[in-house]
Amino acid sequence: MSTTIPRFALRSSESGRRLDLFLVCAVGSVIGNRVFLIITGYPQLGNGTLHISHAIWGALMMVIAIVFSISFLAPNNRTFIAFIGGCGFGWFIDELGKFITRDVNYFFQPTIALIYIVFIAMYLVFRSIERREYTADEAVLNGLEALKSAAIGELSEPRRVAAMALLDQTGADDAVAVHVRAVLGDVTGLPAARPNRFERAGRSIRRWYLGLSVRRWFTRIVTWWFVVVGSLQFVAAVVLSLDHRGIRGFEEWAIVISSGVSGALIIVGVVRLRHHRIEAYRWFERGILVQIFVTQVFEFAQEQVSGIFGLAFNLLVWISLRLMIRAELERQLVEADAVASLDSSE
Repeated sequence: MSTTIPRFALRSSESGRRLDLFLVCAVGSVIGNRVFLIITGYPQLGNGTLHISHAIWGALMMVIAIVFSISFLAPNNRTFIAFIGGCGFGWFIDELGKFITRDVNYFFQPTIALIYIVFIAMYLVFRSIERREYTADEAVLNGLEALKSAAIGELSEPRRVAAMALLDQTGADDAVAVHVRAVLGDVTGLPAARPNRFERAGRSIRRWYLGLSVRRWFTRIVTWWFVVVGSLQFVAAVVLSLDHRGIRGFEEWAIVISSGVSGALIIVGVVRLRHHRIEAYRWFERGILVQIFVTQVFEFAQEQVSGIFGLAFNLLVWISLRLMIRAELERQLVEADAVASLDSSE
């Protein structure tokens, strides 16, 4: 196989979803941990001499993620790795104030801003990783990953179709690519699917969503929902920041500006929704991610209670959007494959 990029940089087609999961879990664990400490009065594990920092528990979770990544072959393990690794990284970086101050000050004021900068830098790097077009080599490797899932009964029909579509899109035509496509195309020769309970639950939710999405009123409900969500979050951010004194300081300006950016992204999605549903959902997702990565971090620094409830709400919206995007992509792939099969039979 000829390669145009370094072999170590060949990507999974699922990389964007897993990197987003990693970051969302990291943000959630930072804020969740701080809420837990506030509620419990900052308990300490240890005695007067020893203190077991929660950075150690974060490092332990990251070690678990590394052990899973280098020890076990099941492709679906990577979702768990993204989850546990993101939570561990969040617990670790939450102690940043201790690492950069001489007096080991957990409450060092600029810590939240520094953590935010780290998350934003990671998000931009992750987006650059996802944005590049896939190569033929990557298509073949993703096809082999699909076959690994098939071998243990975890290959869904949409993923099988997606792997074949990627081979076609990249023009992969060497001997290995031809064999991989032939095996993926022979549905009767693949082991019967035996999805685990999480996959079964996910499929049930996606089927329920697809059933609703064909209803005439569905688009109107989604439109008004996101108009209300975007508007209320912006209004709430402005009210919190004004606080009878006007908008002052970096944190308050960050809350207001990021909420405005989030609202603008959501409005773009509303405009695109009627004619380009998947594209609209991606705009909604961008708006919610701005809320999670930026607005909620600074809102928590200003007001812990509203910050944690806002984060929980945005996480639920983000998870719902990811399920909706996946369901729409799967429907699109299966419909395209059915049309292609019909054309070839004629």
